[in-house]
Amino acid sequence: MKVNLSNSIYQEKGSGFNGSSGSGLTIKDGMLINNRPDGVTGIAHMANARKQMKQSMKVETMSDAVALGNMKSCH
Repeated sequence: MKVNLSNSIYQEKGSGFNGSSGSGLTIKDGMLINNRPDGVTGIAHMANARKQMKQSMKVETMSDAVALGNMKSCH
């Protein structure tokens, strides 16, 4: 039995569910599919940025140590 979705709220223009507005929601086989990325809170975003900054500082410190070691071994 086919269902008539021509008058459905998901088919209306501007509803945000038809995929045209960039909302990340699409319709496939009559089902609403959520293609949106996972939400990340501002606190989690800042925590990740801080972790990345600390990691880059560690890498920079190690590269400086290796460079100094190479300079001392040459002289």
